[in-house]
Amino acid sequence: MMKFFGYVFAIALILAIPTFAQTRSRPKATAAKKPAKPVKQPNNDAVVGRTYTNTSLGFGVTFPNTWLIPGDDFEAEMKKAGYDLSLKAPTNMGSASRSRIDQALKNVTIVLTAYRSMPGSADKAIVRISIEDLRPNPQIKDAIDYFDAMRVQFRSLTLPADFEYSETKAEQLGKWQFAYLDSSSKAGKKRLYATVRKGYAILFSLSYTKDEDLETLRQVLKDGDFALR
Repeated sequence: MMKFFGYVFAIALILAIPTFAQTRSRPKATAAKKPAKPVKQPNNDAVVGRTYTNTSLGFGVTFPNTWLIPGDDFEAEMKKAGYDLSLKAPTNMGSASRSRIDQALKNVTIVLTAYRSMPGSADKAIVRISIEDLRPNPQIKDAIDYFDAMRVQFRSLTLPADFEYSETKAEQLGKWQFAYLDSSSKAGKKRLYATVRKGYAILFSLSYTKDEDLETLRQVLKDGDFALR
């Protein structure tokens, strides 16, 4: 039987309020603690300019010059300006489901956050790159399996009435194939791309309002190097 907790990781990224939020500002992976057995995520990563590389998992992506990858002081400065940059479950979820999402968010390992517009902008756009260890769930062989399992878990949650999500889909971007899932609510739209390698899910989550931002993410993945050594 699949372990529920791991899939809440990605579900949390989809359901969490799509404000300009992050759990930490510096793109460097840390240990992701799970209740029973802590699992260390691959942490050989770096940012140079607007390029993120992770040699542990063999990939690198570059964002356009119009996007911002914030530094260490970004979250503190935004908090001073009155913006709470923390991921939170929607308040219109059932209390039990909200508690499960908030608990899962404590274990989210976000390795990079990139913005196209600043907090408070009407046309928000934010990308989070995250990593999840799938070794506790060896039945998940690829990203299609991953999203299919996630959709099963949706049924066990009391979801917001305005929340909608798509079937599992796949898309060829450049040389690489990704599975993806779309979702929407009154808070905005999201797309979550995923690929699986070396027993880990690599997740690219986009919260957006303008379709141009979705095209930007598609181009970032199309131009990305997923054969990095």
